[in-house]
Amino acid sequence: MNRYVFYNFILVSFINLMLYVPHILIKFRYKGAVSSMLIGIFIGTVLVYMYTSAMARFPGKGLPEILKLYCPKWLVSINMIFFGIMWWFATTIVVVAYAVLINRFFNPDANSIIILLMLVLACGYAATRSTLSVMFVVEIGLIVNAPIILFVLFKAARSKQLNWDAIHVVANYVTAMPTLTCIAAASFVFTGYINLSLFNRLFPPNFRFKFRFIYPLFGAMIMLITFFVPIGLHGTEGVSQYIYVWSLTADSLLMQYGFIERVLFLFLIVYLNLTLVYTMSGWHQAMEFIKSCFPSSKPEIDSPKTPLSNYVIVGIFALLTIAYLIMTNEKMNMYITSYWLVVRLFVEFYVVVWVFVLSRRRSKAA
Repeated sequence: MNRYVFYNFILVSFINLMLYVPHILIKFRYKGAVSSMLIGIFIGTVLVYMYTSAMARFPGKGLPEILKLYCPKWLVSINMIFFGIMWWFATTIVVVAYAVLINRFFNPDANSIIILLMLVLACGYAATRSTLSVMFVVEIGLIVNAPIILFVLFKAARSKQLNWDAIHVVANYVTAMPTLTCIAAASFVFTGYINLSLFNRLFPPNFRFKFRFIYPLFGAMIMLITFFVPIGLHGTEGVSQYIYVWSLTADSLLMQYGFIERVLFLFLIVYLNLTLVYTMSGWHQAMEFIKSCFPSSKPEIDSPKTPLSNYVIVGIFALLTIAYLIMTNEKMNMYITSYWLVVRLFVEFYVVVWVFVLSRRRSKAA
């Protein structure tokens, strides 16, 4: 069971490469990005330990059930609708960005709306499955794709083209004052723990989280590679020319063995899989949060029959996602993502502190 926590953690850690997080940090590389990453590591580590400790006191219960034990139903419903919107939007900006990326690198003649429609149909159907089935898909997706991503990151970090002088130049700006936007972007790498808000339902009584020190270490390693490797490969000034910086970074790498020469195609195919898994997981969680507002709702982790409400809610998510693509462009999506990352940081802090306080009350009552 402990592996479920780790899978969600590494899923979000990897997906940050597609969420403009590297672009945001690199944009502020001279203006506080390095110091913000250090603060982000500290904040992420504290939130991980607080939330896992709190949720361990409520085995088998998700966030809706925990809040209903201590809070009025109307307050829980308002928060669940808000959290559902936050979880839906978290995945929407990723799948929309990836639809544009496919249009840009794979088939420039294709319509981005058609590409997005195909993606949301696949994600939407998977999101309507049971919580246990969704968790199994996340597990399989990461077992298949994570080794390839780690290989690409390792290959980039060991590249002979890596200019360590450029990395040292940027690292020397560690004394620049941090910014809220960079702190929010850096802390996103650690935000996989928040998926316990739903997947804690899968854990049996007397469950305890083990090896939690791995999460901050893994998140810090991914974030440092995400930020410094593109700078080393493209230079301190050239790196700022790209929005999808890691797609161009992967395109600068070559494989001298196998039938795939350009790493870019392997990188994009793997991230297509992760985008589908991440969107499926996020929509499923958002769906369950909204369903918890219904008077007759009962949490089930492996229901034999898919309720009609699942299709209705996820169908609305799909339509709103397509509408978001139509009404925005890449530049607007990047700005919205920057502000959303800040809002996400405060929302997660709010959730973690709330549940942590309730867990302390539960321990005193026991």
